[in-house]
Amino acid sequence: MRKIIVAEFVSLDGVIKALGPGEDTGGGPPEWIASHRDPVSSAAVQKQMNMPVDLLLGRITFDEWGRFWPQRNDMWPAVNTATKYVASNTMTSHEWQPSVFLNGDIAEKITKIK
Repeated sequence: MRKIIVAEFVSLDGVIKALGPGEDTGGGPPEWIASHRDPVSSAAVQKQMNMPVDLLLGRITFDEWGRFWPQRNDMWPAVNTATKYVASNTMTSHEWQPSVFLNGDIAEKITKIK
């Protein structure tokens, strides 16, 4: 059975910063992350980015990433070739492929994918 591995940028006190009104990172990492980079965390992220993956994304993250990552193939080539499973009841297609849109009972569909 496949595993779902979650990768999040979260502070030590458990905060995951949401974007505020009018903020847009263009799909890249939030600016607050850059000030906390170090060689160990950068190596861990780079190792993860070099692994073959499929991605499970929410619609908003997919929409943001779809604007950012296709133009930055040199940074993370695997993101563009990965199958992107998108949990959305409103989006059904997108030019960033390969993408599979999941609607309805998302938990059931993820269980089948696993």
